[in-house]
Amino acid sequence: MRQAKRLFYIVILNIIISAITVGVVLQLWEKDHPPIYAESTPVVIIVTATESGILPIYGNEVASGTLAPVDTGIIITGTLQAVPTIEMLTYRVKEGDFLGALAAQFNISVADIVAVNSLTDPNSLIVGQIIYIPTAPLPSATSTSIPPTIVASATPRPSATTTHGPITTSTPTIVGQEAQVVIDKVIGAGALENERIVLLRTGNGELSLAGWRLTDGQGNDYIFPQLTLYKDGAININSRTGQNSVVDLFWCLPSSVWSSGKLVSIYDAQNNLRATYTVP
Repeated sequence: MRQAKRLFYIVILNIIISAITVGVVLQLWEKDHPPIYAESTPVVIIVTATESGILPIYGNEVASGTLAPVDTGIIITGTLQAVPTIEMLTYRVKEGDFLGALAAQFNISVADIVAVNSLTDPNSLIVGQIIYIPTAPLPSATSTSIPPTIVASATPRPSATTTHGPITTSTPTIVGQEAQVVIDKVIGAGALENERIVLLRTGNGELSLAGWRLTDGQGNDYIFPQLTLYKDGAININSRTGQNSVVDLFWCLPSSVWSSGKLVSIYDAQNNLRATYTVP
């Protein structure tokens, strides 16, 4: 009897030890093998429409397998048209992102990005926020057309890397009625690795910045290379060294150039003052 009781205790102890061991192993496994989530999924926007008509309302009574309408129904109106399908990308906002730069990078208008994401304030993006980027301009809709429906696909697709709209600290000044470039802000003033100027494009048509000059008025001048900005486009002028791209230009300075109170000025190729900004 005593031997059977001892055997029973040994079995219970083994079960407890086994359960603890399994729990520890699972925790270590989850720590070393975190779940992998798809960064983004392609999205399809489908604009549907229907003809005007009357939708009958049916009662709950069923006789001989048929339904009888109990009211004349509700009038449904809409514009009969083709159903366009537009593919979109999902994008995760990161530090320093803003809609103007995203629009220039993806060759789409800020208005289309605002429309598909129902943004009330284009400058209030949050780091980590997921937004939709259309791959083509949105179709124009009539006042009676039915609003588009966004349908997400289950197939993962690599996302673009970028979005958080920096908080505007000062109101930019545009010089003259013909100016079509705005100095939106200076970010990271005094820190070479982060220091950059954000330029925004305003107005219609194309604007070539080739030969334009950015200056601090104290002998530090940056001459723009061959570059064309389109409506709602944007570009960053980084003080540090780097490789130029469609959204970033690099001044290649040995040290930072901007500080609070300094005046940023831009002159066109004919040496006409086009825009100014005072670093806050």
